[in-house]
Amino acid sequence: MLEINQIYNMDCLDGLKQIPDNSVDFILTDPPYNINLNPQRGITDKIQNDNFIDIEFIAWFVPIVKELNRVLKDNSFIIMFCGWSTIPLFRNILDNYWKLKSMPIWVKNNFGIGYYTRPKYEPCLLYFKGEPKPLDKAISDVWEFDKILNPKHSCEKPVKLMRFIINSFSKEGDVVLDPFLGLGAVCIASKQLRRQFIGFEIDSNYVEIAQKRLSQKVLFPLAEQQEGGAIPPKDKSLGILANFL
Repeated sequence: MLEINQIYNMDCLDGLKQIPDNSVDFILTDPPYNINLNPQRGITDKIQNDNFIDIEFIAWFVPIVKELNRVLKDNSFIIMFCGWSTIPLFRNILDNYWKLKSMPIWVKNNFGIGYYTRPKYEPCLLYFKGEPKPLDKAISDVWEFDKILNPKHSCEKPVKLMRFIINSFSKEGDVVLDPFLGLGAVCIASKQLRRQFIGFEIDSNYVEIAQKRLSQKVLFPLAEQQEGGAIPPKDKSLGILANFL
């Protein structure tokens, strides 16, 4: 049985099969966009499972989405980042399982490379499973957070962005799942906000970095503790996922 407040170096499909039904409160993830991303200047590695033809991507991704749907509680949210060019491909799969509510965008403080226009944002898809309660206060669908300046991962997301999202769409004690954790921003933000978490990552190098980041006693400067609802965790103990049901 998998433990919560742990990250696992394993294929997420194998990991998800070990999570009980209806045991996750919120899913926030950044899967491969299927765009065959070429990292800038060779600083970071290529993304695994990012260069399928459409039918191959569907065959790979549908079993994962089925498992995500199984483990997610009713009346809950799922937010999934994607590439603008593959939104139709993602929707062709995800619309069969959940209700699409909106498409927020993350606006960065600088833009990437491009020959005609240079990208300064990334979209994500906000889905409902069932009918979750409205937020206490509705938020904008434009999220402005600085980009990571020296990333160690080709699609690294800032912890501040993840903290804002988690604080908006979950509550203390919830289990937050990230099946494509990368360098662990979702899990770090969850720990900062007193959420439980569980994550999977297939690349052992990224898992090692994420584990080191999570093991830090102080996960962010004191000055940030009042930002976005971020507060130090009360409890560092690990629980068994089955006991959290």
